[in-house]
Amino acid sequence: MADDARERGGDYIAVGNLDEDSQPSNRNPNSSSQGYFSSFPGSIKYLVWNEFCERFSFYGMKTILALYLVQHLRLSENESTELVHLFIVACYATPILGAFISDCYWGKYRTVLYLSMVYCIGNWLMAASALPKADPTIQRTLFWSTAGALGLIAFGTGGIKPCVAAFGGDQIQYSLPDGPTKERLHRQFFSLYYFAVNAGSVLSTILTPVLRADFSYAIAFAVPAALMMCALLIFWLGRKTYVDRPPEGNVFAEVGGVVVDAIKLRRSRGGGSHWLDSARAKHDPGVVEDVKGLMRVLALLLPTPLFWSLFDQQSSKWVFQANTMDGRVPWLFNITIQPDQMQALNPVLILVMIPLFDQIIYPFLEYHRFSLRAVPRMVIGMILSAIAFLFSGLLQLAIDNHAASGQSLSILWQIPQYVVITAGEIMFSITGLEFAYSQAPDSMKAVVQSAWLFTVSAGNLVTVALVAIIGNSLSKANEFFFFAAGCVVAMLLLLWAGSQFVYKQRRSQSFHAPVDETLIVHATDDRAYVG
Repeated sequence: MADDARERGGDYIAVGNLDEDSQPSNRNPNSSSQGYFSSFPGSIKYLVWNEFCERFSFYGMKTILALYLVQHLRLSENESTELVHLFIVACYATPILGAFISDCYWGKYRTVLYLSMVYCIGNWLMAASALPKADPTIQRTLFWSTAGALGLIAFGTGGIKPCVAAFGGDQIQYSLPDGPTKERLHRQFFSLYYFAVNAGSVLSTILTPVLRADFSYAIAFAVPAALMMCALLIFWLGRKTYVDRPPEGNVFAEVGGVVVDAIKLRRSRGGGSHWLDSARAKHDPGVVEDVKGLMRVLALLLPTPLFWSLFDQQSSKWVFQANTMDGRVPWLFNITIQPDQMQALNPVLILVMIPLFDQIIYPFLEYHRFSLRAVPRMVIGMILSAIAFLFSGLLQLAIDNHAASGQSLSILWQIPQYVVITAGEIMFSITGLEFAYSQAPDSMKAVVQSAWLFTVSAGNLVTVALVAIIGNSLSKANEFFFFAAGCVVAMLLLLWAGSQFVYKQRRSQSFHAPVDETLIVHATDDRAYVG
């Protein structure tokens, strides 16, 4: 990309986006082609379609994973649950590695390109693992090939996760002059990006269970693999249009250096009122203060993994629950809902509920002078997730009672728990990252984003540990109640920590201030990003 860009004031600007006066132009080089993308830099359409295909691939594979492990690999439901959540752990731990590689070595473009290749290999290996018929003699081989495929997919999707949205933001930030047009295109890009994420996830969550039921697991995994190949091809085709900034170093190393030096120097020299103050001897005082501000935010996030522990069981325990229910809906064209298709409710409800909360519920509360700050909203989100698991436990009791009499409940009885946990996601996830982003020092935004993603990983690790410890000692209903109780305990800890937290005052910004970082929200597993 260095051949296709010129350095101007430390920023790299694509040659194709320079006008006659060698100034950044807000004209799309392909503006002669009419359409929604005509007002954007030419690179944006490649990134949006890339994201659509990648999210289709990821959610399509993940939707059917739990049943594949049980039905094809012959794992127990508990073993399948552990493997699904270990996969999610890897998906949300590797973004830190992806950000490090991007910022220190490869840059965003090459990081996305190379790790997408790894991603594709993992997808095709997954499809190949589903080809042989279930046979006890090769079950161990299939298990390890599946585990290897999931590892490659996790490294691929996690590694590109912190890069793609930020890379899209760079196309506008470093191609256009500051002003209202740039701000408007920033907002429109992230809205379009968010729509691509949801469109890909909804379509694949509906389609791949049908392919699984009507054809085979191999076909159902092959279609997402083909979509990931399309994502890689589309991203590569846009290579001559991208603004690609060179690696600039990584803030994670700086934070780690401050913490390590603070511990070492405190032992030898003592320190000030804060345990990090001793690092001032080797680091700029401003950097030390920023790390102290970061630690305040991270401390408040400690109870939050329990929310994700419950939330991500939509991909495991709730699928197994739906598998014991009647998916036939005679009054709706006599369709049959597959158990793993119920997960599509979450992104659909997200699209409905976000404007409901933003345009009606929150303004109504503010009008009546009952405006909720960030931590109380997150607390309510955790309460709602606990209520959703209370619903799922009560539903499980009803399922067991009906099964004893040879009857089955309609799968539509799962809808209330999906509605409640999605409302909880909006209150918790969107508010949580907005809180962490606004309260963190400006130089630590990337660290906060990675820490927020890591809470998802930690929550799924909690699920793995608890499922392994519980085993079969609790009934399915009591296991749901147990997780609900754990979330209530974590909620109380968050409530206590929030009562001690001193909010940082936001700096006022004029409307015409350039937008360097934008808060965007992704449905389902993408949650929220700062791009």
